[in-house]
Amino acid sequence: MTIQIDKNNLLTISNPSIPQTKEYTYTVGWYKFSDFDKWIIVLHKKDWKIINLKNLGDGMSVVYIRGWNVEALKRWNVSNIENALQFFEGFDENTGEKYYFIPGLGEAQQQEKNEMLQKLWTAYTIHKTEKGMKVVWIQTTDKSASDAISLLFGLLCVYGKFDGKNGELSSIKIQLPLFWQYLAQQENLDQMIKSLQDEWIFLKADKLPNKNGIIYQISSNDYELLEIFAKRYEGVEKFSRITKREFTEDMKTRLIEFIQSNPEIPSAGKSEVLEKIKKGTIKLLIKN
Repeated sequence: MTIQIDKNNLLTISNPSIPQTKEYTYTVGWYKFSDFDKWIIVLHKKDWKIINLKNLGDGMSVVYIRGWNVEALKRWNVSNIENALQFFEGFDENTGEKYYFIPGLGEAQQQEKNEMLQKLWTAYTIHKTEKGMKVVWIQTTDKSASDAISLLFGLLCVYGKFDGKNGELSSIKIQLPLFWQYLAQQENLDQMIKSLQDEWIFLKADKLPNKNGIIYQISSNDYELLEIFAKRYEGVEKFSRITKREFTEDMKTRLIEFIQSNPEIPSAGKSEVLEKIKKGTIKLLIKN
């Protein structure tokens, strides 16, 4: 037997005595993976356990391990943040010009959004017109490649909210009203979320039907994503703590102790795995 980080980046123990008769598929923390039965280390009710993969149940968290550095995601693409403000495009039949608007934004929220935008991008304002809330800005000449993180942050500022209290950030939620031709944006949004998952940033997308189309809801409590956004948002509000980060670090310490002391953990691969856990990043992805 060998303890290892498997093809799905999960902490597992290969056990040749387990029959390989069926491949199991699970979604944990919005991450989908498939594999044959093996031993897997899970967190359940703040206790570390070794179970068979086929017995993975609701409320159990698997260990996702990555040695990759998140710094690359912190390079902001301002032009793509601007794309979030230009997400919905209209056409003025009277002037023959296109314009961009914020659907569903009321006058009460207009001032709040403008105050936020002025702190982050001074060139941007939202104006009330006969055609609704229109975005007015000084267009930049930056034509750099799309950056999913920057686009997502822009969408969060305009269509979402930071969830937390007392300076502690727990999650984010974005609700995009998609209607008419904008329903075609679903595919782009799905691709954006997939591209972030490929970079080990996990989000959940829910499509909620309503009478006008759908609400495309994006949510996440991924602590790395929250830390990136919290840093960028400091001009508006400062968050001193990220809920999931502190919990994960505590569980990481306990995981190392569990691997070192549990007699069921094989010696083969142990030192390599411990080194990767200590130096790398772990995420606890819960099945629900």
